[in-house]
Amino acid sequence: MLKKFIKKITNFPWKKIKPLKGILFFIKSWGHIITIIICGIIFFYYPVGGWLIHNIDIRINEETKISQGKHFITIKAISNLVNQEVNEKLWTPNLPFFFPSYFLDNMPNFQQGTIKAASVLTSSLNRIMPHPTNIRDKQQGSPLNIANEMLKYPGSVWLFSEQNNLIPAPSSTKQYRRAVRQLNKYNQGLESSIIKYHPQKKDLIFILKKIKNNLKISSKELEKQIREYSTSWIDNQADNVFYYNLGKTYGFYIGLKSLGKDYQDIIVSQKQYEQWTGLLHALEEGLEIKPLIVRNGELDSLFSPNHLAYLNYYIQKAQIIIIQISQQLSQSKE
Repeated sequence: MLKKFIKKITNFPWKKIKPLKGILFFIKSWGHIITIIICGIIFFYYPVGGWLIHNIDIRINEETKISQGKHFITIKAISNLVNQEVNEKLWTPNLPFFFPSYFLDNMPNFQQGTIKAASVLTSSLNRIMPHPTNIRDKQQGSPLNIANEMLKYPGSVWLFSEQNNLIPAPSSTKQYRRAVRQLNKYNQGLESSIIKYHPQKKDLIFILKKIKNNLKISSKELEKQIREYSTSWIDNQADNVFYYNLGKTYGFYIGLKSLGKDYQDIIVSQKQYEQWTGLLHALEEGLEIKPLIVRNGELDSLFSPNHLAYLNYYIQKAQIIIIQISQQLSQSKE
């Protein structure tokens, strides 16, 4: 059967196909074949493959669907966020050179930023949420603790350790998928009342502080890039810094939107609903910045925009609102 197939391919009148005529006329040696293959890789495989893979998916209006019963919406939202990046899409930051996504930088940085936000949120919840012994792993602890450790894992590991390329290591994708399973497992414990948690004002203040501190780091990164490179003709790192922090902004937006539902009674009773809405709106406006080309122009330029400064404005605005909410929650009575 294979011999017949090869014979048909060999005897097929390829030269009669007009688009192939010029190519077949050019091919006269193995050197020509190798040249065509290399050109195909350079001008087709990487550009077209990368374009097909590229997907920066910001879902502002999507609601987190949960089953009826006791639950914590934020944990499910974090699970959905991570699942979106590692299962619904291709995880690109760890892919080696023979994948067409190797030369992408915007999507990998956005994904890394999103996971960083998910890690900060999970770490905060891990500090305040209960860890009953009946769902704990003997060696690694509760599902939430395991998810916390998995999300701290570097995003660039494919098959080998970052420290030594000869030592095999679990891939980033594998670790993040495990985090998704553990987050879902913990939420199932809440739904079945194995885990019991009652939202408290001090817990909300603690989470807000962690988010505010991390947004402050984002602001400093953006300011540093603007200060040091906005006068350059070309800033090749501007898009990397922009999309990494846009990913963090998206992750924190999803987290805060969900926290607003989990702590709704506290937010409303403490008269912080309007402030909370303003906080989400500030982050939404930051996420609306979707430039075709990221520019880090001089701040007083008439012709060149500075997209890093635009994003930083909304991040700083969100920080200020978080500080105001936290202060008023701290000063008010239970």
